Amino acid sequence: MATPLPLRPVEARAASLLDIDPELGETLDPRHLPEARARAVVALVDLPPGPWSPEPIAAMASRPFALLVADGLLVRELLLAGSTATELVGPGDLVDFRKPADPLLPTVTRWSVPESAEVAIIDDRILAMLRSWPHIGRVLLDRAARSAGRLVTHRAIAQLPRVDERLLAFFGHLAERWGRVGTAGMVIPMHLTHETLGRLIGARRPTVSLALKELASRGLLERRADGAWLLHWEAFDALATDSDPAARWQPAEARSVPDDESDSASPARPMGSYEDGGMRPADAAALADRVAFLHAEHAARVARSASVLEHVRATRRAMEADRRARADGAA
Repeated sequence: MATPLPLRPVEARAASLLDIDPELGETLDPRHLPEARARAVVALVDLPPGPWSPEPIAAMASRPFALLVADGLLVRELLLAGSTATELVGPGDLVDFRKPADPLLPTVTRWSVPESAEVAIIDDRILAMLRSWPHIGRVLLDRAARSAGRLVTHRAIAQLPRVDERLLAFFGHLAERWGRVGTAGMVIPMHLTHETLGRLIGARRPTVSLALKELASRGLLERRADGAWLLHWEAFDALATDSDPAARWQPAEARSVPDDESDSASPARPMGSYEDGGMRPADAAALADRVAFLHAEHAARVARSASVLEHVRATRRAMEADRRARADGAA
């Protein structure tokens, strides 16, 4: 079992949640902002760089249940059976810092702060404010839902068969949140070592190093001299050239097993089959409606993706034309 990290003392100061995160108050009536700001007081904790444990903050608030990252970056790592899964948590993210109530898996959670960061402790004191201004709760719930969606995307990236594909997709995932538009591509201003990248995409460090070297030789992804990463525009074209995944898609089958042991004695029938040997008309109609809906949703997503790629290409062409015009003018 891993040795627990020493708990470093941290200090908290009072601050208004609406000052820490002004987006939370954008939907409020401006006349109510002063009162809401005065009532939305939370504990704000400054975190120095290095390993960190959230255990001391439990005594700084009334039944805390989440952290809101106000500034900086946190790294949460889950250790299980000799492997490590890593997650990056940035400004605006809500994260549960508590230990599992009764974990069945022997996991260990480790936190670290790459650079200094600030986190707000969300506890029961926020409930009174949410009763008066429920729109703030809606924004927080929306963020939590988006965070869960990003984790699903991260999980899909980690399941790509090739490590170079995982790296391109992961850096595209990072660029969506933290990237800056540059002349040659998207700049991701984050210092990520090969070891950290391996933990983020589920690969070994040597394999990551080889894949990064190949991607750099293809002009798709490279590390700049300042430590940031440059994802070239051509990388988005490379990600879009894969064959249509819908043609290979099969629905996942998952059902609950009845607790009654007597049910286990009866032979299991294939999903969708009945004693009369066929599918009921209502089920067949529902299945057809579902297939039609999925086809329509897929077509809409393909259209959106094509629109985004065309916008990226147009932006790149415009920037190249502007660069050439400046060069001609200077000459």
